[in-house]
Amino acid sequence: MSSTPLFTQIFGEKGPDGTLVFLHATGLNGSAYRPLVEALEFDGQVIVPTLRGHGRTTLPADALGLTTWDVFADDITRFVGARRDGGPLVLAGHSAGAVTALLAARNIAPDLLLMIEPVVVPTVVARLARTPLRHFTTRQLPIARRAAARRTDFASREAALAAYRAKPFFASWHEDALRGYVGEGFHDTKDGVTLACRPDWESAMFGAQGHGFWPHLKHVCDRKVPVSILAAEKATTFPLAQRARAGKLGARLTEEKGSHMLPLEDPQGVAAWMRANLLTSSLPRV
Repeated sequence: MSSTPLFTQIFGEKGPDGTLVFLHATGLNGSAYRPLVEALEFDGQVIVPTLRGHGRTTLPADALGLTTWDVFADDITRFVGARRDGGPLVLAGHSAGAVTALLAARNIAPDLLLMIEPVVVPTVVARLARTPLRHFTTRQLPIARRAAARRTDFASREAALAAYRAKPFFASWHEDALRGYVGEGFHDTKDGVTLACRPDWESAMFGAQGHGFWPHLKHVCDRKVPVSILAAEKATTFPLAQRARAGKLGARLTEEKGSHMLPLEDPQGVAAWMRANLLTSSLPRV
């Protein structure tokens, strides 16, 4: 585990599969994905950073100035650039992490890009996010309003776990994913624990859509980077009507039963999908 401002966890040793960097969703952290990483057959190093404003990462997080997810992509680009050794590189992520991986891939040019339920919003929303109206737009998003109203403080992590287990949103999660999320997702205080990802930051992330999606997917596909996307059947952030468009640009699309939280609900199934793509992508071997 790193002690740098960008908190990272490293699994495995260097091997012929190279390096896989996996990025998490809005409001979560790298530790929530440990069951997925442990289920993944990967003969190399898997690196799981926690994004700015989340978990144990201590980089500055100014909610008022957040208009795009480029800041996360820049963090990952610098991190990967400092570590890249010429071996195979896979970028992967879930939700906001999937889009961050895509944005980073513009400059890093990985050997494979795996996106699980990327967040794709209408073009008009992306345009508004680059204007002063973004604050008004964010307040209209139910998911952003819920994030802004989240309870921040609990007597202990066990108390937080008990409260979350009672919520429908977490009911389908793998138990170890929930424990990982809570374990890293709270800071100790003199009175108990408090959320590491502050509600204003999480809420701002939902509205900070100025980066867009389609031009970046086209750019990466045009550079002949193999792209695979896993999309859920319900509560999806990758609209059904848009999926054929991704295929026309060159991405491989797989649809799976389950919700937007697939990697946390079914880590074994998602790990199998990732492995299948690793085996068919013709990664260079070291």
